[in-house]
Amino acid sequence: MRLFAERGFQATAVGDIEAEVGLQPRRGAMYKHFPSKHALLETAVRTYLENAATVAAAVSDVDLSAFGADRALLRPVIVGLGRWFLEEMDRLRDLTRVLEHDGQRMADLTVEVKTNIVDLSYRTATRLISAAAPNAQDPEATAVLLLGALVALRRTAWTFGSPPLDTDDDRALTAWADLTIVTLAAARHESPT
Repeated sequence: MRLFAERGFQATAVGDIEAEVGLQPRRGAMYKHFPSKHALLETAVRTYLENAATVAAAVSDVDLSAFGADRALLRPVIVGLGRWFLEEMDRLRDLTRVLEHDGQRMADLTVEVKTNIVDLSYRTATRLISAAAPNAQDPEATAVLLLGALVALRRTAWTFGSPPLDTDDDRALTAWADLTIVTLAAARHESPT
């Protein structure tokens, strides 16, 4: 996936892939496992899809409502969820780059990634928000906006080599947790303090 992300699908030679994984280059070893370079890429993408489903299921088990409005208890959980999300984005960086450059080559898989990784993240956040704040006006839009802040943090760092205003993850996650807690309190119609 790294080679496809760095070079693009066309410019990544089968021999380079074989050498990268420790096989003798240009001896046909890859073709013993995959019928084509495209099949290899598709298998790699499907592995990411399977991992995303497993991780989302684990995160769905978190019950933010158990912490009520107690900021001292809720903050580390929300920071942890945010940190996990950023780590997942980092894990998916190469896949993201491949889809940006060669997504048209695998339109069906691109739709699957959007549905089963991107949208799955937002659906998972929606469930957490709905459980923590049952009166939330629009938990889906809230999830998109809250996670969107973390997406922007990471994507800006990828594109420009550093996050916006050089805000490190710890600072960003602290502010993001505060914003999330205030948003949940407002959705529960509580005082945010």
